[in-house]
This record gives sequence, structure tokens and C-alpha cells, in this order.
Amino acid sequence: MKADIASFQTVAASLAIEGEVCDLAPTTVSTRTETDTEITAFIEKVRATSIAEIDGLMAELQDAKNYLLSERERIERETVRYANLTLMASATTKIISDAVSQWHPLSNQQNTSEVSAASTDDDIGALRKS
Repeated sequence: MKADIASFQTVAASLAIEGEVCDLAPTTVSTRTETDTEITAFIEKVRATSIAEIDGLMAELQDAKNYLLSERERIERETVRYANLTLMASATTKIISDAVSQWHPLSNQQNTSEVSAASTDDDIGALRKS
């Protein structure tokens, strides 16, 4: 037969020794209650610490996300600015090229005649070889 505390408490309550009731349970119960309270306090402390660390990590991740989003927007703006700058530079180069070619028409005719002479020489050289 297994003995448990409830049966001892019942027996102790019925015993009377010179007017006092023998009490066996409080020592065991109070120790168990103190241990349970200590464990509960420890678990609560660990839980609170863990939650605080997780909250801190979540805040850091949110900051990193915000930083990356702002960097993405900045890079998009810079890319659009660079594309516009490239288009403007190309248009400016074409305008300058057209203006220079209008100022020096002899230079254009000379370049054209040099190209024609070179192609004529190539044609004559090809005929001589055949």
C-alpha cells in the first residue's frame, strides 16, 4: 500500500497528543510551494528576457528594412538622373556636331572626296590584281 500525504494528514488530524494535533504536512507543502514559486519566478524572468530580446531583434530588422527601402529609392532616383544626363549629353553632342559641320563645309567636302578617292583606289587595285 502506498502512503500519500493526504492519508497522513487525515491520521495526524485525528491524533491528539496532550491537546495538540500532530501536523506533518506543512513542512512538505511549504517547501513544495516555495519551490513552485521560485520555478514560476525563474520561468517568468526567462520569458520576459526572451521576449525583450526578440522585440529588440524585430526593431533592428525593421530599421534595416527601412534603410534598404530608402536606399532602393535613392538608387532609382540616381539611375533616372543618370539616364536623363546621358540623353542630354548625347543630344548636346549631336547639336555640336551638326553646328561644327555647318561651319566648315570645306572640311566636309574634303572628307567626302578622301573617302571617294580611297574607294576608287581600292577598285583600281582590285582590277589590277585580276
